[in-house]
Order: sequence, then C-alpha cells, then structure tokens
Amino acid sequence: MGAGQSTDYSGASPEELSYMLAERFATKCFSPLELTHFKDNFFSRASEQGGIRYWNEKTLSDFLGVPDGSFSGADEAPLDAGPVLFRMVSYLGAFPFQSTLAPSVLTFEAMVKVVVLLTERYGKVLRRGRKDRIKLLFGSLADVGRKDVELPSDKHAENKESGSEESPEPCPAKSHAPGFSIDEPANDEYDEDEDDDLALAALESLDAIEVFKHDHRVDRTVYETRISVDTFRRLLMLLLVIAPLKPLEPVKTYTSDLDSERIEAIRKEADSILAAFRPEESDGGITYRAFARTISTSLPYLFDPLTALFEHMLFSKNLNLSQRRPSEGSFESAILNSTILSHISFFLPSKGQSMNLFKSGIRLHPVFSTATHGSSLTSFSHNVLTWQSANLLILQGATEGPNEETVTIGAYLPQSWKSSSSHSSSSSSDPLPCLFQLSPKHQVLPGNPSPSVQKQANLPPAWFSTHTGIAIGCQIPPASRSHHTPPAPHGAASLTIDVNLESAEFRIEPVGHDGVFLPSGTTSMEDPSVKIRLDLYSLEIWGVVPDPELAASSELNSSAVEVQRAKWEFEAREAERRRNINLKTGAGDSAKESARWLLETAGIIGDHGQYSGGST
Repeated sequence: MGAGQSTDYSGASPEELSYMLAERFATKCFSPLELTHFKDNFFSRASEQGGIRYWNEKTLSDFLGVPDGSFSGADEAPLDAGPVLFRMVSYLGAFPFQSTLAPSVLTFEAMVKVVVLLTERYGKVLRRGRKDRIKLLFGSLADVGRKDVELPSDKHAENKESGSEESPEPCPAKSHAPGFSIDEPANDEYDEDEDDDLALAALESLDAIEVFKHDHRVDRTVYETRISVDTFRRLLMLLLVIAPLKPLEPVKTYTSDLDSERIEAIRKEADSILAAFRPEESDGGITYRAFARTISTSLPYLFDPLTALFEHMLFSKNLNLSQRRPSEGSFESAILNSTILSHISFFLPSKGQSMNLFKSGIRLHPVFSTATHGSSLTSFSHNVLTWQSANLLILQGATEGPNEETVTIGAYLPQSWKSSSSHSSSSSSDPLPCLFQLSPKHQVLPGNPSPSVQKQANLPPAWFSTHTGIAIGCQIPPASRSHHTPPAPHGAASLTIDVNLESAEFRIEPVGHDGVFLPSGTTSMEDPSVKIRLDLYSLEIWGVVPDPELAASSELNSSAVEVQRAKWEFEAREAERRRNINLKTGAGDSAKESARWLLETAGIIGDHGQYSGGST
C-alpha cells in the first residue's frame, strides 16, 4: 500500500481513501500493544447508530478528563475546553479531506488519525509532516461555517456506558457548545497556487495524489477566516493547566479543584499569550498569518500538552507508570507557579532545541532569590557565580507611574554568569540564550546565532558588577580603575538591573541584528521602540538540571549541583581559616586595609564587609 507500489486508487472515493490512510497510520505509527489498548479504550466507550460506532463530545471529554461546560449543569464552567477540543478532533478526523468530510464523525478510523496528528507520530509515514501541522491546527480552530453530518437514523443510539436507550442523535460530530463566532473572510495572504503539502504527503503514501489533485482541492476558506479570541482563550487556558501532564497521569489531577483565584491567574496568563497574536489588528480575531508567524517564532511548543493528553488513548489505566516529580528547592518561589511554568514550557527549549521543558524532564534547582537571600549583589555573587551551568532568570515588578501594571520578564542563559573580572565569549556549539516577557504580553527575543556576535567578549549574554549592577544583552565597557562605566544596551533587546536589585529597565527595539538578542518574530519594523522601567518585587535565578533518567550521563545530571556545593564547602573552610586573621588589634591601618582588600578580591566579603562564605 506504500509509495512505489502499483495499486490503482483512481476510482477510490474520499471516504475509501481516508479509511485506507487510517489503516496505514494505525499499523505504522502504533506498536501492537498500543493499538490493542487504543481499540479497548475506544470500543468500550463507543455509542452506536446505524451500524456506526463513534464517540460524541461527552464521551471524548469524559475520557480525557477535560471540563465540558455544556454537560456540567452550570451556566458557565470555569474551564470549558471540551467543546473546543471536540471541534478540533472533528476537523482533524477528516484528514486529508477536510473540505468534503469535515466535521468528521469520530469513528475509530477518524480517532486514529486524530491521535497520530496530535501526538506527532506521523513522522513514520509523512515526510513533510511537521512543516504543515500549523495549517491543520489553524483549520481545526478557525471559525468557519461547516456542514452538518448526520448518521443513519434507522436505529436508536446505544449508550455503552449507561446501557440506556436514547433518541437518535442527529449529529454526533457537531459541538453542543454555542457561542463560536463565525468571522468574515480575511484573505490572509494564502497562496492559491500552494498545494497542501501535508495532505499530499498523506495521499502520496497511498499513490493517490492524482485523485486528490483533480477532485479535492484544499478548502481555502479555512485560511481566509480567523480564530475567535473566545475559542483560542479556552484552549490556551486548558494548555496552561495541563502543560506538566505526562502521558499516563490523570488529567483531573490538574483540571479539578480550580478555585476562582487560580482560574483568574490562568485567564490572565492566557490573555498575555493572546496578545502576542495581535487580535486587535483583525477585528478581534486571529488570522492565519498571525497564527503561523507567532507559533513558529515565539511559541513552538504551545501545543505539546496535547501530545500527552491524547496519548491517554494508547495506554490502559492499569499501566500507570508515571510518578509525580517531587518539589525541588530550598526556597519557595515568589514568582514561579504551575501556570507560569506551563507558559514558559510553550517556547523554552531544551535538549538541543528538540523538546520542551516538561518533555525533557528537567528540574529547576534553586540558586538565588531576593526574597530569601536579600537584595545584595555580594549574596548574588556567592550563589550565582558558583552555579556553572544553564540557568533561568525571572523577575517581577511594577511599572512606574500612575497606571501601575505588573510585568514578568525572564531570560534563559545556557552559560554560567560572568562578573566584571571575567570576560569570555560563547562557543558556536552552545545553545542560544533568549530574553522574554511573559506578561502583560507574551514575546520572545531569540538569541543571535551570528558567530561574529558570539565571539565578542564584550557582548556576554549575562554579566554583573557590584558597581553597576546586572546586565543582560548589553555591551560591556573596557575595565577601568578610575571610574565605572555602566554597560550600554545594544542590539534588539536588553535588561538592566541596578546595584540594589530594586529597579530594572527592559528595552526592546524592532530592529537590530548586531546584539546578543534579535527582534521578536512577531514584530515589524514599523513597531515603536519600547522601554519599560520597573520597581522590582522579586528576582530569582533557577539552575537547569537534566532529569537523571533522560540525561546522557550521570556526570551531566549532578555536576552543576555538586560543583556549587563543593565551592560552598571550600568557602566555608576558607572562612573558618580566616577567622584567625586579626583585623582588630596588633596591626596598623595599612595591614587592615591590605587584608580587607584580599578578602574582597576573593569575593568573601562585600562592599560593606559582610561575609558571604560559610553558608550552604
């Protein structure tokens, strides 16, 4: 049935080709054990009508553990994502004939294609799969008028779960949720001559390209419409909640017991992400152009939580091998929570850009917090300079002026920090840093891959001095004993923090390719420059530690933590030894100043004489 065979499908209907494609997906993309569990999960819950076994919206929501407001008995469910997921899978189940078969009845064959597409298992059968997945996802969310699909009505629906007999369901594939707006076409720059590569790749595996080309053109209207803000907000809120989900974890662990305060925090985070898609530029909807550009450049892992969600179809609940990762840290974060971590996982990569934070199983090791360690750069130096691995800076503060607004900013730094006494350039093989804003509007400033920039010692991603403060993405001036020139913002983005860790300045330019960070992929040259001054509430540094089970070697897992601990132990021994140095009696002023200079140079005491060694 694969490419290169002589089988003739010229007379096959779209329904027949769709069925054969599902067969190929099932045998090529699932192991025999996974397929067995898939069949058990599907058929044990399926309703039947007219000889067709299918899932309706309630069955899908109940199995996945996703809240579905239309069945909750309440006027408005706090996390009403069930209808959105149902419309997505009804569209994807018709692949690659969305123009003629969508919305699809959720038969077993349709669900096979849904799971393959949403869990990205299509790599075994589709050569160009990931390239055009964004088109499919947009189409599944776009608010377009769709035909009703009716099953034969000569039999009553049989409810497998309750055993009760109900009236025939006229349209089991149609969402019961009202309120999805239908937008006017926006003709969003879609190339009419462009073939749908993903659909063609699918049919290519069946030697059926000509059938598709002559009889079934891609439904262009999908790409000429918009995703409504309400639809996308519902999905974003769900993705934020389930971002840490593992394939075998119960979804209700994350979706149940969401109080009003948590829901409001989730909604606020979702609105920050929504702002990156600029819905205000297209009458409140999200165009295909904005969707594709923002996902590609700023949120590449946004839909990753759907992988773990739909992999529930492939495993029995009796094979629950997942374990909740224990909480880490010697201090409680004043900024990070499950919602913000979910937001970060949508764009921050690990493992050489191949997977998001949750998939890679990394842990965040506590390094520094102003809430715990105070606002001293000496304390910052003691904790941060001893951490010799990738790390995450995150801060939160309020804008200055009468219209105070809370802003959350962060930076991913793949290398260790540099102080004013150490200048070094990065290697071309190192991962790239990135600077980002989480709220009130999501935006990512990616690292500059240019070798000429990376080789410049005066352009480190992160740097600090006890005289001028912290600098991210700045040009560092030459060292001088007579005066201390502050680092200069350079390139498309920078972040500076004062010596007292009390205020910060975040600067963004729509142009500039000669600095550490490049412009955001969602900006244009016409956008104005942005300068945000903040009164800092909290500043935290978290070390990025690979999961011991997934890392390549045990040395990689614990080296950064062990090196930091060894440095602290060395400082403790040195601090104990130096207690014998008499700085109070028996020496003149010159000897005292000389001894103090030695201790400051070693980083043991700060500008005010406080000791930084001896703690762990």
